[in-house]
Amino acid sequence: MKVGKKASFADVAIAAGVSIGTVDRVINGRGNVKPETEQRVLKYARELRLDRMLSLRPTRILKLGVVLQNRSNPFYMELADALKRCASDYSYLNFQVAFYFYERLDYRDVVEKIGMASAGCDGVLVDVFDHPQIRDMLQRLATSLPVFTLASDLPGIGSISFIGVDARSEGRVAGELMGRFLGAAGGDVLLISGLQSFHCHEQREMGFRSILRDRFPQCTFARPVESQEDEVSTELLVKTALSEHENIAGIYNISVGSKAIAELLNSTGKRKVLLISHELTQENRGLLKEGLVDAIIDQDPVSEARVAVQRFLAHYGRYDGEPGRPEFRIFLQENC
Repeated sequence: MKVGKKASFADVAIAAGVSIGTVDRVINGRGNVKPETEQRVLKYARELRLDRMLSLRPTRILKLGVVLQNRSNPFYMELADALKRCASDYSYLNFQVAFYFYERLDYRDVVEKIGMASAGCDGVLVDVFDHPQIRDMLQRLATSLPVFTLASDLPGIGSISFIGVDARSEGRVAGELMGRFLGAAGGDVLLISGLQSFHCHEQREMGFRSILRDRFPQCTFARPVESQEDEVSTELLVKTALSEHENIAGIYNISVGSKAIAELLNSTGKRKVLLISHELTQENRGLLKEGLVDAIIDQDPVSEARVAVQRFLAHYGRYDGEPGRPEFRIFLQENC
């Protein structure tokens, strides 16, 4: 460019190594341009101070497809709401989210939703359980589209990033709380997982077991149960466990159903049985305040949503900050 000359589409095209038509499609939002090409055109448009780029608003809509468990789970309701708020906060970057909820813990349903998300979006954010068909699909998808895992990781699929907390550390903290609360007397502890093929559930259980085994030998384990992420099943399983094990002194609920467990303990005169669970939903907050739950370990869905959106936008060059790292928090009756 000559000194003092106003930048043109042709100048940007030469700098970016593309055609003038491509520059026109990017600047005027006509679409049909690869994401990496769009980033390069925008970069040189900024550097050359093209007048039409002074606002620096990206012209192409970026859509993130979010695959989550059904909305009847309070945690996922709060996570979805947090993602919607983040999409609104970053709307000036032409960013949107689209949700694809799987209603059943069936790999076919999950695979279908991942396929729908990948077909119409620029990246996928998934919280899914481990299954060969799901893993295979995500591995193939990750070769052509950015894949992010949320809340529960799925190692080895080639994802860009995992957004979530250290689940094994969560379990270790739960074990520490349980051991200290029960004290020298100890007793049987009932462990309830939702679905072992969820990586975070497996890791929480491993952390919990390791702490009790190494530091609180007075705490022994009743037969573990798996609720399949169903509140009704959770209540029935706990009722059966209480009838089979008279010495249950504590319950660690990794998944859903804390309200059903708390009400069962209350109605059967077993309020002294300690109950530790996860996620500070409005329902769990109420249980804490009433003293029906003793501790909640919360992974902060608002923080996870914000970091997920920031990392997706950073992948496409639309976020220049440093995405944070979610951390879990411990809530007792006095700080809920």
